[in-house]
Amino acid sequence: MKSDPTNSERKTVALDAQWSAVARGYRNALILAAALGVAAIAVSLVAGRPAVGLFICIGLAMGGYNARKLWTDTQALNPETPSPKTAVMKTSLARLGLITVLAFLVAALWRTNGWGIFVGLVAFQLEMMSLLLRPLRRVVAP
Repeated sequence: MKSDPTNSERKTVALDAQWSAVARGYRNALILAAALGVAAIAVSLVAGRPAVGLFICIGLAMGGYNARKLWTDTQALNPETPSPKTAVMKTSLARLGLITVLAFLVAALWRTNGWGIFVGLVAFQLEMMSLLLRPLRRVVAP
């Protein structure tokens, strides 16, 4: 039985299409985060606490930064490094540590409104995972 030489090419094209679906989901997550930020500011203005909406927007932006940095760190991985898992762990811990420290500093400095930064971070992670779950599942388990 002879193997099809275009089989690997087809798999590559299919995988590229799946990754483009992930990229599209990420772009949609950023668009939805911007819409959530506008809604948060509008609701907080109506409620008389405009600073909360601003901090929610900052949290959404920090979540977007985290996702973008993860994407670029993943693409920059070199498979020939001695321990790629250690490299991923170090960059992830540094990135998440920085975001966590900044979020806690904001929450501590602006105690009555600073908690909104955590709401923004959580909201971004939830909406991003809901938009990326299906495309990532196709890439990871084809």
